[in-house]
Parts: sequence; structure tokens; C-alpha cells
Amino acid sequence: MDAEQLDEILNASAWPARAVELPAIRSMMADAAEVARPARTRRRVRAGVAAGAALALMIGGGGVAVASGLVSWPTGFEDPDGSYAFTLPSGRGCEVRLIIEDQTDPAEPSPDDAGIRAVQESVATWLREGALDRDLDLGAADAEAARILAEQEEEYRMTVLIGADGWLTDAAVTPGRPDADDARAFAVDRAVRAAMGEHLLEAGFPDNTWTGSTNGGVKCEAE
Repeated sequence: MDAEQLDEILNASAWPARAVELPAIRSMMADAAEVARPARTRRRVRAGVAAGAALALMIGGGGVAVASGLVSWPTGFEDPDGSYAFTLPSGRGCEVRLIIEDQTDPAEPSPDDAGIRAVQESVATWLREGALDRDLDLGAADAEAARILAEQEEEYRMTVLIGADGWLTDAAVTPGRPDADDARAFAVDRAVRAAMGEHLLEAGFPDNTWTGSTNGGVKCEAE
């Protein structure tokens, strides 16, 4: 496998890092300020989560029920902005958790900060209001996940699997994998991504405004 093929795999499965387009953001700052709550101050989570297919998001907290004891999460994920628990075809338990992190730095203020905070707070509020239990289109995500997994397995001999530690990650194809559990976990991840994108558009933000200021992912019971 060459570098170009590996880039194509990661682009197909990784959360996009998106830059804020200030002219469009500034035009709606007044409206965003009316609905945004002050963001919670959070220390940055350092959980040792590897970059990969689906590890950019985490969800829970803020009045959203978090599944207690279903999955073992690293320190720092006890109070996520959103959470969604689900069960794989095998009966194995999984959960998505998402934490929105402030990417601005008070010590180094920037003209971009107001726009970045508006987008972050919009997503955080949406999650805290139970978006993951309400807005996921799992039917569409199942079809998309099946297509992506088949293409990756056929063209690159790599795919998205549930790792031995329970994290959803990119891995080399192995006999019998991806299986129904892998496909289901990946589909939930794709559904979360799609719902977040739809929320940003409905909130009036351009579809390329997300800054990638999230931490977390899909995690299942370890093998």
C-alpha cells in the first residue's frame, strides 16, 4: 500500500477538520449570541486515544443520561456533552461519548475566536439537549457504512474494525472481519457525523465551519 492509498482510507473514515469561514460566521454572530449559553470551562482531555476512523467525537452530560458501567471509559470522559448507548448484533454493549473542547486561547486572542466559540457552543448545546437519542438516522448510516467498508476491504485491504481495546479504529483486514458488530459500530459513528452536519446547517452555519474541537468516539466492551 502506498501513501496515496492510505490517505484515501483515512479521508473516507476520519472526521473532517474544518476551518471557520469568518465572513459568513460574522454575519450571523448576533443571532448566535442570542441562543448560545456560556461554554463550560474544561480541561483538555488527554486520554491517549489514537487518531483513526471514528475517534473525533464524544457525547454525554448536561442532562443527557450516560450509561453507567456499560463501557469502561478513560479518565476525563465522566461528564461528556452527549452520549448514546447501543448494542451490537452479538449483544456486546457500546457507547458514543462526545466532549466539545474550547479551541480558543485567552492568552493568545484572535479575531476568529468569537466565530469559533459560536460554532462550538451551538454543537455543545445541541448535544446536551439529547441530540444523539433524537437525531440519528441509523437506516441511512447502515447503507453508507456497508458501502465504505466494502470499498475499503476490496481496494485497500484495510477497513474499520472494533479494536481489542473496544475503540473503533482503522485496521488491516483480518479473516472474518469486518463482521456485523464492526459494521454496526461504524454505522452509528457515521450517523453521528451526519446528524452533526445537519445541525450546523439548520443552525445557520456554513457546512464547512466545524473546527474539529471534539474529543471522544465510539467505544465498545473490550474483548
